[in-house]
Amino acid sequence: MSTEKPAVVCYAGDDYWHSNPHSRFHFMHAMHRRGYRVLWVNSLGMNMPSVRRKGFIRKVFQRMKSWSKWLRAAQEDFHVLTPIALPLFGNEYLAKATDRLIEFQLRLAMRILDIQRPLVFASIPSYASAIVRLPHSGLIYYYSDKYTSYDDISAQSELEKRDRMLFNAADAVFCASEMITEELKGKRSSVHYLPHAVDFDRFNSGLERCDDIPEDMESIPQPRIGYYGSLAENNDQDMIVHAATEDPTLQFVLIGKVFGDHSKLQALPNVHFLGFKPYAQIPCYGKYFDVSFMNWKITEWIRNCSPLKAKEYFSMGLPVVSVRIHELEKCYADIVYFASTPAEFLAQIKTALKEDSPERRAERIDRVRVESWDRRVDQMLECLNAAVEAGAGG
Repeated sequence: MSTEKPAVVCYAGDDYWHSNPHSRFHFMHAMHRRGYRVLWVNSLGMNMPSVRRKGFIRKVFQRMKSWSKWLRAAQEDFHVLTPIALPLFGNEYLAKATDRLIEFQLRLAMRILDIQRPLVFASIPSYASAIVRLPHSGLIYYYSDKYTSYDDISAQSELEKRDRMLFNAADAVFCASEMITEELKGKRSSVHYLPHAVDFDRFNSGLERCDDIPEDMESIPQPRIGYYGSLAENNDQDMIVHAATEDPTLQFVLIGKVFGDHSKLQALPNVHFLGFKPYAQIPCYGKYFDVSFMNWKITEWIRNCSPLKAKEYFSMGLPVVSVRIHELEKCYADIVYFASTPAEFLAQIKTALKEDSPERRAERIDRVRVESWDRRVDQMLECLNAAVEAGAGG
């Protein structure tokens, strides 16, 4: 292994082996293309999962599978580490012991890979204690979401403390949404708005290469109103129930893992659950959607989010019906159909179907054609270098 290449350690909010790619994935692969050696540290999580919550056993087995790999190469010069530890943040002494156990494993992995003073890209606060103690050449703290707004965190005060620790220690802070940027930029220097990009070629190429409709979608008639992603408690099921009941000709196609009780949707004949699909297959399903949608409940987290999914939909030319999210209203108000109620959701789906055309699809594609992750990495490193130089000069 060449040690002349620069290295970056990514403390991610995802499990590399089991999660669909999010912004952290795209940033790290863009840096890998740029010549960096990458050590991806799988998410520790921000609290212990509830035994009573559906999917607990599946999560346990997934974590054990990731633990069994511990340190594993995903490809040349791109390694994934899953620290063997639990997010025991509710107790001060257990939290300190967990931090030391994690730090030991991180130091060992970095020694094995001959990583000495890497650039650090942190996108989750749970690793803060280990991050600030380990040697690094620069520290980026990246807010893909407003972490402290998650509503199912048991040790909220501890995670807020760790969030502040990283926020203050970072050389530069980057935020995927304008709302998060505006909230944070008055609290310190070097806070930058860095909106999500999109893996445009992957999604757009599906329009040409996916000649045959997937078998499990073939029997579903048009119009197909499609969504892909996790189906959880933060999805507003009432919007779909109303639209599917009021207009039985609309066929709702839901792709993704199901968490929680979705029985009222599963009982409807024109709502189709197709299950989880690998990331590479998503464009071949999206090609055959007539309208795409995002129906999340409006929480503090959603208000502050920057939905990467919208740009993936746009890359396929799809009309997008969405709840009102600041980032979408700011950047794409002219091409998104917004809905705040179940009645509006149905009305906007019908309007999107009526107004759709090859010209409108081409317009949506053109809006995101140049939104590349490689370009975002260039912007990020330029801002980081300027911040480091300013700090050295000060």
